[in-house]
Amino acid sequence: MKRLFGPFLAAALAVSAFLPAASAAVYSDVPDTGEHTTNILLARELGIMTGYGDGTFKPAKAVPRATAIKALGKMELSKTGETLETYDYAGVPAFADIPASHPDHELYQFSLIVRNAGIFDGDPNNNANPAQLMSREQMAKVLVNAFGLKDLPNQIATVRDIGEAAPYFREPIYVLRKNNVTRVEEYRPKEPVSRGQFASFLVRAHDTRTVKYAIADIEQPEPVTTAVGAMPEFPDRLAITLANGVVVDTPVFWNLGTMDMMQPGDYVVTGTLGDTGRTADIQVIVEDPMGVAE
Repeated sequence: MKRLFGPFLAAALAVSAFLPAASAAVYSDVPDTGEHTTNILLARELGIMTGYGDGTFKPAKAVPRATAIKALGKMELSKTGETLETYDYAGVPAFADIPASHPDHELYQFSLIVRNAGIFDGDPNNNANPAQLMSREQMAKVLVNAFGLKDLPNQIATVRDIGEAAPYFREPIYVLRKNNVTRVEEYRPKEPVSRGQFASFLVRAHDTRTVKYAIADIEQPEPVTTAVGAMPEFPDRLAITLANGVVVDTPVFWNLGTMDMMQPGDYVVTGTLGDTGRTADIQVIVEDPMGVAE
């Protein structure tokens, strides 16, 4: 049975009315165990990003800046509770290359929204360059702007190729790294962002509470029994059920710091479910065969 989750999910799903609908809940070109699979489906459930009318998502396709403008504009609408019809565009200057006469009128509206929110600034010629591909360094800056991400001075962030980024993009890249929005030490700042990467960036940067509300259920793993000194066999994936009923096979990373495999006893081990911000617990029973009475 599906469970309902209050205003966060309602707001997220409301904005999905402005997104192109996929023809199926699970995309035909997104593998069950892909690197970005969980976040691609969470992005759809949250109303951040969806696929194409033919049921595909095209996770490897590069993201044009127009797509980023629309996606982040939709998130801003969701945050403010406004719609394209009710948003106050008065006094917001248009980008030179997305004027009111632009053939994609929604792009024009979303460009005003992201400009008003301080997410996109435009280049020195007042252009948003919607047809250009969004680079990973550009994505860092707009994500920091969109989510108000802050530097975490006490966190150490390693980005080995930071020297390849333009100087004004280096700080936003470090902010993404410190906030765990990017998990890699080789950031590849000049590469274009793929749709799969974009989905993961958005979900990780999104309000954690909203991501959690998009998950209806988590598979409860069976207890594990092992002998003293032997490594328990943990499940490497668990099923999570999204609020729309889609089940996602999600990697789980177990923290063994709470148990002593050399001491008999019952332990509870916690695992992190992919990039969802959720956890699952498993009972581990460590037995000592030498202590069993004859």
